[in-house]
This record gives sequence, C-alpha cells and structure tokens, in this order.
Amino acid sequence: MVNDMSYLVCEQCGKYYEINEGKESFSYDKCECGGKLTYSTDVNGIESHQQSNKNSKNYCSGCGMENPQNSIVCKNCGKTLENIKENGKNSISWMGVALGLGFLLVSTLLTVFVIFGNNIPLKPEDIPYKYLVEFGIVAAVLSILSGMLSAFVGGSTKFKEGIINGGLVGVILGILVGITSGSIAFLGVIAVFGSLSVIGGIIGTILKRRRS
Repeated sequence: MVNDMSYLVCEQCGKYYEINEGKESFSYDKCECGGKLTYSTDVNGIESHQQSNKNSKNYCSGCGMENPQNSIVCKNCGKTLENIKENGKNSISWMGVALGLGFLLVSTLLTVFVIFGNNIPLKPEDIPYKYLVEFGIVAAVLSILSGMLSAFVGGSTKFKEGIINGGLVGVILGILVGITSGSIAFLGVIAVFGSLSVIGGIIGTILKRRRS
C-alpha cells in the first residue's frame, strides 16, 4: 500500500503535522513552538528525528522551546524542565567542599588574629565574654558563606545536592576539631557548624539555579 501522506516536521521540537495534498499545501513555515517547519514524506525518518532531538537537546515539555543544556527552568514559559540529563553526576562535589572548607579555615584564622591580635587565648575560659560573642557571630556568618560557596562552586542545582555539599563543610570541620582536640567537643561543632553550612548550601543552590 502506497503512503501518500506528507508531513511538516518542526526542526526544533520534533513535532510533525500531517498534510494530505503534498508540499503545495504548505502555507505556513513555523511550528507552534516557534521552530522552523520542513517538508517530509518519510514517517520513519520523522520518528528518528524526534528521538534524536529528545535525547540530545533540552526541550520544554510545556511549550517545546529549546533551552541550554543545563537549564533548570524554561526560558520561554518558566516551567521546570523535566528532561535534564544527569550523566551520572555525583551529588557530592569534593572540589566545592574543599574550597568551602578552605575558605572557612582561612577566614576563621584571620578573624582570630583580627580580634585577639598576638594575645590569642589558649583556653576557651580565658576568652572575654565580649570577644566570645563577637567571634561567635563572625564564625556563624563565615560558616553560612562557606556552605554557600561549596554548593555554588560545586554546581548544586538541586536542594539535596546543596544540603550535602554545604553540610559537609561543617561536618569535616567538626571531625578536624575532634582529631586535634581529642575531646567530644567536635560533636557540638558538627551540630552547630553543620547546620549553618547547610543553610549556606541551600542559599548557594538558589543562586546557582537563578544563574542557570
């Protein structure tokens, strides 16, 4: 049986339109998504084209608009994109965590020198209450910033990734405190700094999503 059906195929979203009167009835040149339409008589080729487009490009399931590969939301209609490829991406970015931890350690050390100068107390009970409050506030801010940096640099686009990458900064810091002090104080450090760096991780994820 001869197939006399012809088709108009969208080069952007892969959608096709059936036409019964040949190429001469082709009176419009754009798909509803805005993509260019081309003439075809091979339905098998159309299906292959659709599958190829689906696998290689990031199209919005709502309006059909093609978006940059790493986009989170459609640039045309604002819908969250569902066909983002993970490509085996690991949730943990050790580079981001290392950068966030390095920032936290260096900035904390500089803060200690700024507040105490050359008279750095060797015991917590030797720290004046005024300085203890100041240092606590600064340390809290730095923890949030370090978690934010870890998530953003680590490319976290999902909140789960941001929480993991940000939170690991505080957890690793607590482990380091436990190793160097030999006390159970590291549990408190993990709880406090881990929570603060998680907040930073969430903020970093939001910033990364907006930039994508």
